Amino acid sequence: MDQDTSRNAEGADSGKRPEPGKEPLLTKDFIFATCINLIITTTFFTLVTGLAVYAASEFGAGETAAGFAASAFVVGALAARLFAGKYVNTLGRKVTLVTCLAIFTAAGLGYLVVDTFTGLIVLRILHGMALGFGQTALTASIFDIIPKSRRGEGSGYYLLANSLPPAIGPLAAIQLSERYGFDAMFWMVSIISAVALLLAVLIDTPEIKKPGARLRDRLWLRPSDMIEPRVLAIALVASLVGVSFASVMTFLNGYARSMGMLDAASVYFLVYAGCMLATRLFTGKIQDRYGDNAVLAPSLVVFLASMSLLAWSPGAWAIILAGALAGAGFGSMLPALQALITFKVPSHRISIAISTFFICMDSGFGFAPLFLGPVVENFGYEAMYIGCTALVFITLVLYWVVHGRHNVRQGVARRGPRKGQQPPQTGMMPQVTKD
Repeated sequence: MDQDTSRNAEGADSGKRPEPGKEPLLTKDFIFATCINLIITTTFFTLVTGLAVYAASEFGAGETAAGFAASAFVVGALAARLFAGKYVNTLGRKVTLVTCLAIFTAAGLGYLVVDTFTGLIVLRILHGMALGFGQTALTASIFDIIPKSRRGEGSGYYLLANSLPPAIGPLAAIQLSERYGFDAMFWMVSIISAVALLLAVLIDTPEIKKPGARLRDRLWLRPSDMIEPRVLAIALVASLVGVSFASVMTFLNGYARSMGMLDAASVYFLVYAGCMLATRLFTGKIQDRYGDNAVLAPSLVVFLASMSLLAWSPGAWAIILAGALAGAGFGSMLPALQALITFKVPSHRISIAISTFFICMDSGFGFAPLFLGPVVENFGYEAMYIGCTALVFITLVLYWVVHGRHNVRQGVARRGPRKGQQPPQTGMMPQVTKD
């Protein structure tokens, strides 16, 4: 048993947690990875905002077709995630990241030359697939770059990069396309994507190499190589939360307009971003020190309160307060869930676990409008938000059943090993090399 394994076994036997803050977190590789995440997420929100209008104006696409031009990116990303978990480790994390960001950059330039609507859809799907593979490689790497005793804190800092793009991306898309035309928007995403590619070349990614694996085993794709069963329950929690928050992203403007409180809806997103940014600065440290329940249970309760306020909406103040609660609740939930799942699997399965998480999250967030829209049309916004509030309550109960009711500590098995057995080495890295 090596030194790291001995420390993990000792922690499992004693039930004590490692002291956080002893190992450096803000390393060069961590900062580069966070910057890459910021860039690719900004690109996503910029193009999602601008592509529907671009497709309608340049190709005469109707509303449905124009909407698909924007969402085809998500379709490509979701398809790629089915395979990324397996092949990120097989091909190598750095090779995958650099290759995908090269394709990501080339796709940005491709918008400048594509001249048919069909070509635009194909380009959007290819662009999304590059994101799906590349983001899986990046996220799997970051959880091995972050010191094990600081994964909650590190995850919160890493996902701070996701706090700004929902505001930066749409603003850039609108201002650039209105002032300088759509080509300016495409040049912007291409240039910042090239910066991300440069950072990917410079980053050192921990690589997982399983000794003795045959080529056939490394290439053969099985169901267990696409979905990690050990994190499926937690990924389902993320999916259900994603459905509820999709109701906000998709329908809040229409809901607020129908009540004459459109300005409050604009303030909602500003307050949401500010509170999410603030809470992610410290909730990770709380998770590392006191465990998953100290962050996730309160976050779900706060998000439940946010959705309840939207369903009630007695005035503009309620919508603004709901934004603050959503930022504190939903905003702190996602990094905590990602940190949680990395301790449920060995390190060579982290990429598949992360892929499973994103598949469920993207499915819930991406497809929710398809069945929430008919609810709005037939029963109204208020009924839809009441239903989503009930869904958050169900999610809270589900979390408690599958994880919260157990006295789980990060990196320590839920149940101790049987007599004569070694403790499970969750989150341990069988072999790590630096390229």
